[in-house]
Amino acid sequence: MEILVILSLLIGLACIFVELLMPGFGIFGIVGIILIILSWAITIFTFKLGIVIVLIEIVFITVGLYLSIKKLKRMQIYGRVILNDVLQNDKKQVGNMEEFIGREGVCKTDLRPFGSGEFNGIVLDILSDDGYIKKNSLIKIIRFEDNKLYVKLLNSN
Repeated sequence: MEILVILSLLIGLACIFVELLMPGFGIFGIVGIILIILSWAITIFTFKLGIVIVLIEIVFITVGLYLSIKKLKRMQIYGRVILNDVLQNDKKQVGNMEEFIGREGVCKTDLRPFGSGEFNGIVLDILSDDGYIKKNSLIKIIRFEDNKLYVKLLNSN
């Protein structure tokens, strides 16, 4: 009886593993789920066999996930699911932000109170000290505090 339970569990887990590697939900997934539930139902009344089944499941699922991830890395679909490249092209290194204090610029977005502004061709994330400021308004950087550039409204367009 114990061998039948362990065998049905191992076959069920193997079917689930095969289903993970194949697209869609097919016969292997259904058979795997049925065999795992069957092994659980048989062992529900025996504590020792239940512990053995749980330990086998933990080991098998851990190894199965490791092998699945390793296999996915070799497949072309992995690159479409997992982002490997760091997108650095959009961000420019500006340097010392305190050098921008006193510069005047234009709001690129509405400041509610966060947004962005352009100062001498450089777009920066800014925070309004005056509350809401409309897009295309003239602004001035008044301070740099807590890694934030604070601006005030000069005049609105």
